[in-house]
Amino acid sequence: MSSEPEVLISVANHVATVTLNRPRKGNALTAGMNTILLDALPKLAVDPDVRVLVLTGSGKFFCTGMDLSANRGSVDPEQVKGGFFKGRQVYDLLNTFPKPVIARINGPALGGGVGLIFTADIRVAVDNAYFALTEVKRGIIPAIISQFIVPELGKHKTREYMLTGRRVPASEGAGSFLTATVSSQDELDAKVKSYIEMLVDSAPDAMADIKKLIDMVGSGGDKDQHARVQKGVEDAYVKMMQSDEAAYGIMSFLSKQKPDWNQFLKDKAKL
Repeated sequence: MSSEPEVLISVANHVATVTLNRPRKGNALTAGMNTILLDALPKLAVDPDVRVLVLTGSGKFFCTGMDLSANRGSVDPEQVKGGFFKGRQVYDLLNTFPKPVIARINGPALGGGVGLIFTADIRVAVDNAYFALTEVKRGIIPAIISQFIVPELGKHKTREYMLTGRRVPASEGAGSFLTATVSSQDELDAKVKSYIEMLVDSAPDAMADIKKLIDMVGSGGDKDQHARVQKGVEDAYVKMMQSDEAAYGIMSFLSKQKPDWNQFLKDKAKL
């Protein structure tokens, strides 16, 4: 077992770098990683030495989403809600982070990893990366991250991505949700550095106010909309995690088998 922490955090030259550090597991998110991030992000948000936050992954993946091996289909409502609230808080903290957030996308992103990208202000990816909302293949839904993806991509494109779970190449993402793509890891670092230099030259409070302004305009000034969306997302998440489909899909994942949804429906009809 690796003795390295699951999340690496460093601050240098006014940049906080948060690295998801489970390379052998595709940097899949665990409850422990959520705890680390919930502790670190508020501190970085108020640290006057931090002007920019860079989020990235170690190894060949950016992030493959929620670690399904840590959830074997628990239907305990309190346990499900506890996991939901921690996960949602991480995304909310990144989405409302008062300083610019750069997603340094070093490789493929799946499920919740795609959601992390959509919380970032600037997104730079290597061109061999791909993105896939694969939850539907396992009988689950991208509940928490939907509130960040749908407003930006729109209903039509989000429906395609979420219903098919297909791989979206970086070249396609460059035309919609990515800021830039590059051809190598060295170019990735250079491009991220160039954005950092531009951001450090910008006034800190003005940038924070710009982010708030954009969120306000994007919501149409409806103060109650956020609460309604979050309640809907919570209800969908809890229902999902208590479903027979989720239990079957997750167990298939753990068994390294492709779910047979036709057989699942036949077996369910016999009950």
